[in-house]
Amino acid sequence: MQRIGSSLRFGDEIMGQLRDMRGPQKPSVPSDDSKSSGKSSFYDHLKEAVTDVNKLQVDADQKATDLANGKDTNIHETMLAASQAELSFNLMVQVRNKALEAYQEIMKMPV
Repeated sequence: MQRIGSSLRFGDEIMGQLRDMRGPQKPSVPSDDSKSSGKSSFYDHLKEAVTDVNKLQVDADQKATDLANGKDTNIHETMLAASQAELSFNLMVQVRNKALEAYQEIMKMPV
């Protein structure tokens, strides 16, 4: 369960950094027009991705707990879930790093 709490804190940290990068603007509430036309912001995509990664982490942790308690004897599914959660988390970290690098490069540009 330690892993779930740390991934939630990490997800909250990422979302906080994204909010800081967005600046002092008022948070935009997606209108019905944007939902119906299929338009969504980069922030919405990242928020959805962090949520998906968290779901994978929770699922992998639950399967590992079930395996350890003897409820589930299928080690293959447990290992696949753990690997998928690890890969998706690593991808999220790399996307965060690239986004922060891009932000820092933009901030270095003379105005």
